Parts: sequence; C-alpha cells; structure tokens
Amino acid sequence: MSLLIKNLSVSLGGKLILQDINLEIKRGEIHALMGPNGSGKSTLAQAVMGNSEFRLQNSGARIIIDKKDVKNLKPDERAKKGLFLAFQNPVAIPGVSVANLLKIAYRLNNEQRTKKKNQEKIYNPALSVWEFNESLVEKAKKLDIPQDFLRRSLNEEFSGGEKKKLEILQALVLEPKYAIFDEIDTGLDIDALKIVAKAIIELRKMGCGILLITHYQRILKFAKPNFVHILIRGKIVESDGYRLAEKVERSGYKKWIQKSS
Repeated sequence: MSLLIKNLSVSLGGKLILQDINLEIKRGEIHALMGPNGSGKSTLAQAVMGNSEFRLQNSGARIIIDKKDVKNLKPDERAKKGLFLAFQNPVAIPGVSVANLLKIAYRLNNEQRTKKKNQEKIYNPALSVWEFNESLVEKAKKLDIPQDFLRRSLNEEFSGGEKKKLEILQALVLEPKYAIFDEIDTGLDIDALKIVAKAIIELRKMGCGILLITHYQRILKFAKPNFVHILIRGKIVESDGYRLAEKVERSGYKKWIQKSS
C-alpha cells in the first residue's frame, strides 16, 4: 500500500513548475522534501491534493492511492480515499468552531470508512458524541492546545504556530492513510516544534505515510524521516536517508543549484 506519484509534470499559468516527479510513500514511512524557495514544493502538495489551478502536463502522469489512480478525482474525493493536506497558510473560517468542524469531518470520514468496511463485512462503529469530545480534548492536550481554543472559530485570530498545531490536530482526528505537511514547522518555537514532531511520529506509528515539506533540518532532527528528497527547479535531483538533510544544513543548496543550471 502506498501513495505513488509517477511522471508528474505540472504547470501554473502556462509556466512549467514540476518536471517528471516520481515518488512512492509507503504506509508508515516519513519522507522529507527539501528545496530552496520557488523550487515547486508547495506546487507538488497542491497538485497531489487536486487543486485545479495546477494543470498536469502529461497524459502518462499518475497519482495512485493504494492502487487506485486518483488523478481525475476532486480534492474532497481524494480526501475520502485517505489523503490529507496540511496547508502552508491555513485559512480562517469565521463562525465555525474547531470542535464542530472536526466533529463533522470525523463523521463524514467515518461514514466513508464504515461503508467500505461493511462491504468487506467488517464492523467499525463510530465514536459517540461524548467519546469524540473526550478524544478530541485528549489529542488537543498532547499538542498543548488549550481546551477553550476548541470552541473558537477555526484559525480566526490564532497565531501562526497555533494554526500549525491545529493542522496537526486535524490529522490526528481524521487518521488519514497519507498526509502531506507543507512547512508545518514555520512559526513554531522549539517547544512547539518538538510537540508537532512527536505527533508526526505518532501518525507514522498509526500507519500513516507522510510527506514532510520543509526548508530546514530542525524538525527533521525530531521527526527522523526515512527518506529525504531534494527538489531543485521542479525536479527531484537527489534522494537519500536522513544524512542528506545534514548535508543541506552544512552547505545549503548551492551545489545542486549549480548542477541543475
């Protein structure tokens, strides 16, 4: 079982951003995607999630979730297949509380899973409202999110770091098969960084395959990815283990930029 990206080339506004991206993320793996500003990291996240602004440039491209090609599915349909995206700049939704949004998302998500499992003759009861609320409060505590934040409108008047914690909270509640975290470390102090990294490791232990997009090594010191990929000018130019992130920390992206010129 894996999230498989094959021969993916993407343009935005007529400009080619990604070229022939090939990447496979298996359940329970953490992959880090690193690269300088403008290299196409966020474009990859948006394209995999199905943002229609980003156009696929080749008919042979594939985005496969557990052997199902989702290339032609809308973002909500991809989410139902188990794909989750934590946004680089989460939007505020005035009037919709964190708790209510997550409650609705959990219910819809569970209905989809129950329908599938019932087809396989497996019973998977949903949490009751009381059980869900108790579970939500417990997960929020793990992220050092005050309980009163759950009653506030989503991301309205939240700091950058608080918004990133709420993105992680959503992933913990929805338990996706595959999660993409786009610069989840931005705006986090060292204590918050450790908390978020711990939650990412918890998701991995739950069997979630994770793509962690970042500029820096600092979150990777705690999350410890299985693989690190370097994206330069829309191409993955090198892949290796965690030591590759250490190389970036020491010398930056200069040598890869020069090679791609």
